[in-house]
Amino acid sequence: MNDTSGGRRILFIVGASVVVISGILGVFIGENGGQVAAEISLFGFLSLPTTPLAFSLYGMVLSAALLGVLFGLVEYASRVEDAR
Repeated sequence: MNDTSGGRRILFIVGASVVVISGILGVFIGENGGQVAAEISLFGFLSLPTTPLAFSLYGMVLSAALLGVLFGLVEYASRVEDAR
């Protein structure tokens, strides 16, 4: 079995960087979006206020969830490949 701690560390750093960048971008988008509308509707059932904090948290949670799914799929594919 190969040592994968280096690869996991790199994926963690990339994932954490993406989540932080999503939060920073959410602040800027929330600042500008608040001038256009007081709130927006997401997926037809979720109402999100256009504040910097709300957009920052939404961006961070969404990017963390998507990256978690993608990294989970990478882990699964790696285990399937090792089983062969």
